[in-house]
Formats: sequence, C-alpha cells, structure tokens
Amino acid sequence: MPPRERHDGAVGIVGAMTTRPTRTLLWILTLIALVAAGFAAYFAGRALAPRPERVATVLQNPQAAGDLTLVHAPTGTERSLADVTGEATWTLVFFGFVNCPDVCPLTMAHLAETYRTLGEPEDVQVVMITVDPQNDDPERLQAYVSGFHPDFVGLAGSDAQIAEAARRFFVGYAGTGRDIVHTEAVGLVDASGTLRAVWGQAKVPSIGVDVADLLDGRPL
Repeated sequence: MPPRERHDGAVGIVGAMTTRPTRTLLWILTLIALVAAGFAAYFAGRALAPRPERVATVLQNPQAAGDLTLVHAPTGTERSLADVTGEATWTLVFFGFVNCPDVCPLTMAHLAETYRTLGEPEDVQVVMITVDPQNDDPERLQAYVSGFHPDFVGLAGSDAQIAEAARRFFVGYAGTGRDIVHTEAVGLVDASGTLRAVWGQAKVPSIGVDVADLLDGRPL
C-alpha cells in the first residue's frame, strides 16, 4: 500500500498566514474605532459643556449698530460701523474724548495693555468714538488714540451722528470741554457691527480674560 500523503503542515502554514493578516486588520480597525470614538466624545463634550462664565455682561438681545455712519478718523471719510468692525472678528468700542482728564486715558491705557498682552491679534481691534465732536476733529482724535497704540482707530462725526451712536451703545454723555461726563463702559462688537457684550469700568482691567477665550474659539 502506498504511503498516505500528509497535508497537515501545509494546512497549518496557510492557516497561520491567513490568521496573522486578519488579526492585524482587526487591530487596526479597532484602533481607528477607538480614535474616532475619542474625537466624537471630545466634540460632544465641547458642544454640551456649559457656556463659560464671562467677566462682561453678555446682552441677551444684542444691539444692531452696523448701519451707523461715522467719520473714520485715520482717513477722514464717512464709513459705516459695520465697514469698520468688519476688519476684525471682535472690536472693543469705548466712548471718550481727547480732553478727558482721567477715565479716558486710563481706559485707553488698559485697552492698549490688553491688546499687547494678547499679542496684537489681527482678529481684535480697538475703537474710540468721541463724545466731543465739536473739539475732536478726525485728525486730533486719531493722533490721540494712536498715541496709546498705532493700531487703534478713532471715530468722529456730527453731533447727530455721535448722539445716535451713543444711543445704540446705551452711552449717556453731557457737558462741554473738560467737564463732559459720560458712560465709561467698553462694548464688545462683532464683525457685523452688533453690540454683543459690555464691560463696566471696574471690569475693564479683566477684558483680556474674555477676549482670550473668544480668540480660542469658545462661545460668548
């Protein structure tokens, strides 16, 4: 009787060759699934996380102001507020005047320090709107604001234009010369020219906390 042929070894080799790629493929697919699940959990967590507590007072009903027309001090031309604020993602707006003896220079200095600390980001700009249009012509106003930082922008205008801008920003002012009194808050305006939040004077030194969060992509 001829000897029986044995194929056990061959079958074992083929089986091992088949098993190893299969296990490797399963391991790769499992790894991909775990990574995908991790990303999904991360983004779901960000979406469901409570909104951060803000230093600013966030307006529940944001105030549209993009259609305001004011005089762009660097160029001396009339521009809409939306045109000005559209040059950055966020604009910090302060109402003041050149002859202001105390609050205005202090606030502008805080804003300059904040701007520099943030790294002078392109997504942020600082604007001062005068409440003394009779004395603060565009050239004088721009010289004043750029003295705090060359990137800062002044906005001037007629009595009527300034009064309407102040009304939209909930700013009050009265008086003449160095005796003008005015609301000392700083507003946060988005690229469309909409007022989204306000910092009272006591919170101005902490504006950078909120702005840094916004630049990091966190919601207002």
